[in-house]
Amino acid sequence: MTEERYKTIRAGTIRQRLAFVAKDSALYGSATALSSMLNLMLLPFLTRLFEKAEFGALDSMLVLGAAFVAFIIMGQDSSIARYFYETEEIEERKQIVSQALLTELVIAGIVTVSVWMFAAEILDRVYGIPQYASIFRWMIASFPFLILVRFSSNLLKWTFARYRFVLISIGSSVTFLLLALLHVAVLDMGMKGYFLAQVMSYGVFGFLGIWFCREHFALPRGFAHGREMLSYGGPFMVTAVATCVIPALDRVMITNFLGLESTGLYGIGYRYAFMLMLPIQAFMAAWMPFTLSIYKESNANETYNRGLVLTTAALSALSVVMIAMAEPIIEIVASAPYLSGHIVVLPLLLGLIIQNISHIAGLGIALSKQTRFTMYSYLIGVLASAGFIWLLVQPYGILGVACGALLGKLAQSIAYVGFAYRVYPIRFPMLRPVSMVLLTAIAGLSMQEIELATALQITAYRSIVVLLFFSIGWFAMFDRGDRAKTLRMVRAYLGGTASGS
Repeated sequence: MTEERYKTIRAGTIRQRLAFVAKDSALYGSATALSSMLNLMLLPFLTRLFEKAEFGALDSMLVLGAAFVAFIIMGQDSSIARYFYETEEIEERKQIVSQALLTELVIAGIVTVSVWMFAAEILDRVYGIPQYASIFRWMIASFPFLILVRFSSNLLKWTFARYRFVLISIGSSVTFLLLALLHVAVLDMGMKGYFLAQVMSYGVFGFLGIWFCREHFALPRGFAHGREMLSYGGPFMVTAVATCVIPALDRVMITNFLGLESTGLYGIGYRYAFMLMLPIQAFMAAWMPFTLSIYKESNANETYNRGLVLTTAALSALSVVMIAMAEPIIEIVASAPYLSGHIVVLPLLLGLIIQNISHIAGLGIALSKQTRFTMYSYLIGVLASAGFIWLLVQPYGILGVACGALLGKLAQSIAYVGFAYRVYPIRFPMLRPVSMVLLTAIAGLSMQEIELATALQITAYRSIVVLLFFSIGWFAMFDRGDRAKTLRMVRAYLGGTASGS
């Protein structure tokens, strides 16, 4: 972002600021959505080529691998985001970036070697599936290259090199898709082929991403910035690992109490529900640098409040539509044997909406730089999730696991916002966001629990529920002034997009 543009955003009206966030969200969202959709295109092949137990093992290893990657990153992506724009000195910025990359590469080497050596023991202790150790090692081999992809794409995003970000994001996904299809479907290499495709695609685009970012690097002079960013990013690492540990807990409980086939069913419902993360990630990618750029402005709080209401309403609406369409989409994408996995979609979607609310309403933690409170809240979430899942998994199966995860996210979110209110003087009116969540839950339950005889009746009934939800959400959750402001913002955004295209 140029300094002129940065100043323009800070001086802009609330509508102009939100329009900027919307445009950046659309760009990042399009790249992230397309990247994720390309990965989802593998599902019809994987669920038909692998047995449910094999797919459950693959899903479990991917979730465990994500936790290791979160540990390797050590919160350096958040550290760069927070410290990069605190200085105007180009050389100091280069040291910030370079020392962060050095930190990640050293940790990546240590973790990769260690996990490779003890792959069988780790899988045995966590999931009880040591027979997949040789395949797991292929995934481990991709860690250093994945770190390069993640580091470069984050840096490109935070420095607003949008189109290079798009190239790395989409290019790595397209390459992985093609290589995975080649190795799994054509060469019949099974799960080994899947992870070999990861190694190859991440390797190519990891080094390409670093090349794109070369102007931001220099030989590290000491480790002063690195120590400071480790201190700041450490709690974010715990947060990121905890975020990955919760779905890992899901799989551990399901695998040990219900079996790998149930893990496969849960994995399909989980992946479908987590499509909601596409707009969330897109929005947060634009929202966080935006919030940090305007927090000193007098009307920043009003901007934040409106952003909270609008994003909660949008995510709630998307969730209701996703619930209405869950069964037919899962049947098409994953095949009929996985259809029963749809029952976990509603609680998982509610958990994501609640978590997004807390990320916005808990802004005070980032502004105060007291990131340890993020760590505390996520640890509360892990413990709560583990307890609730353990209580609910046997009597209610995979639905109980999803409900346990929802209750864990609720505990985590309450703690996160509570800590934010404690450390920074910023407050959010929560009546409308909470009401939207409750309305989503009611609409979702009404569609899931009411059984009808024919597909036509089901479609008609769910269409009515969706229309009622939209009507109540629009007229009951927003007053006349809010509706007018929202329509003006949307028109301004669409007009700006049209004129700029």
